[in-house]
Amino acid sequence: MRPLTFSLALAFSLALVSSLHAQTTFSSSDPAYVDNVTAGEAALKDGQFDDCLDFYAKAFTVKQTSFLSTLRAAACAHSAGKQELLTQYLDHAFSLSPDGSMQVYKNYEEFAPYRDTEFDQEMKTRFQLAFPDYNQKLADELAEIRRSDQENRQVIMEISKEHGWQSPQMDSMWAIQIPIDKANTARITEIIDEMGYPGKSMVGDQSGTAFLVIQHADLAVQEKYLDIITAAADQGEVAWRSVALLVDRVRMRQGKSQLYGSQVSRDPETGESFFARIEQPHQIDSVRATVGLGPIQEYADNWDITWDPDKHIARHKAMKKE
Repeated sequence: MRPLTFSLALAFSLALVSSLHAQTTFSSSDPAYVDNVTAGEAALKDGQFDDCLDFYAKAFTVKQTSFLSTLRAAACAHSAGKQELLTQYLDHAFSLSPDGSMQVYKNYEEFAPYRDTEFDQEMKTRFQLAFPDYNQKLADELAEIRRSDQENRQVIMEISKEHGWQSPQMDSMWAIQIPIDKANTARITEIIDEMGYPGKSMVGDQSGTAFLVIQHADLAVQEKYLDIITAAADQGEVAWRSVALLVDRVRMRQGKSQLYGSQVSRDPETGESFFARIEQPHQIDSVRATVGLGPIQEYADNWDITWDPDKHIARHKAMKKE
C-alpha cells in the first residue's frame, strides 16, 4: 500500500496567522536586553511612561532590531510628551518593518488607547508613505477570505489529533471546507488576473492571503499561478519562506522531488511519518536557509521524525522498488 501524503502546509499556514499575536521570543538573549524590554512593556501598560523610556533606552544600548519594542517605546514617548524621541522611535520602527509596525499597532491591546490620537495619525502617515498603492478595501476583503480559509482548519487540526486524518469526523469537516476553498480560489484568481499578485505594497499584512488560498487549490490552479507567486516573492511582495511550501507541493503533485522539505508522508499501515522525497537531502538545511526556513529537524520534531539523510535516501530507494 502506498503511503498517505500530506504536508506541513496546514500547520504552517495556521502559524503564519498567529505568529504576530504574541511575543514569545526576544531579538537578543542578553539579560540586560530581555529584562529591560520586559520592564519597559510593563511600565507602558502601567502608565509609567518616563520609567518606560528609561528601560527601553537601556535595552536599545544592547540591540534595537525589534519594531515591536521600538513601537512600544514610541508610545511611551508620545504619552510623555517627548516629540523628538517619538519621531526617532517611529522612524526606526518603520525602517525595520512598516507593515509589521502597523500590524502590531492594530492588533496589540497596549496600543488601543492611542487610536484616534496624534500618535494614530503619525502611524497612518508613515504607512501611507511606505505603501502609496495600499488598497484598504481589498485588504479588508482578503482578511475575510483568510478568516474563512483558516477558521475550520483550526478545527481540522484538532480533529486530526483526536480522531485521525481518515475518520468520519474529518470527512464531515472537509465537506464543509471544500466549497469554501473553491469559492475563495475563484475570487483570488479573479483578483490576480485583474490586478496581479496582491502583495505587501498593495495589501500590507494580507500579502500572504492569496498564497494561502492557492496552496489549497487544485494542481492546475497551482501550476498556473506558481510563477506569478514566486515572482512576487522575488520582489519582496510575499515571504519566500511561505512560497517554498507551495513550490514543494506542486513539485510533489507533479511526481518530482521536493526542494525545501515541507512535505511529509505517513505510512497508513504503521502510522509512521517521514519526509517525502527530497532532492538534496544532505544539503537540505542550506537549501531551506536560502528562503528563510530553519533547520529541517525543527520541522521534523512536529511529526516525531528524527532526520537522517542516509536513511531518507534508503527509504525512498526501497519504496521505488515496490
